[in-house]
Amino acid sequence: MNISSPQAGRYYYVGNEPTLFTEKLLQEILPHHRPQPIRLTKQWLSLFGFKPDPHRTFWYFQDLKLVPGLNCWLCVSSRRYLYFVHELQECFADIYQMELPLESH
Repeated sequence: MNISSPQAGRYYYVGNEPTLFTEKLLQEILPHHRPQPIRLTKQWLSLFGFKPDPHRTFWYFQDLKLVPGLNCWLCVSSRRYLYFVHELQECFADIYQMELPLESH
């Protein structure tokens, strides 16, 4: 799946490398490369600070809950299906009016 209009502040693959897009990078990359979406996985959820509940029926960050589906995650608050990392970032920004930061390890 190609991304029609990547946004700054979102993660996409450029080649095989996950890349956080900035405005400057968008101007430099887009004429030469086509960014690809990054599948939303438990590993990415962990990187953003999400934790599984004790029964592992959902993952949460603050009061945001994500329920795993077959090929996606359901955001309980917005009732949106999330397939890719940038969709989680957009959903979080829509709900909290702030960016979802990666945790520093």
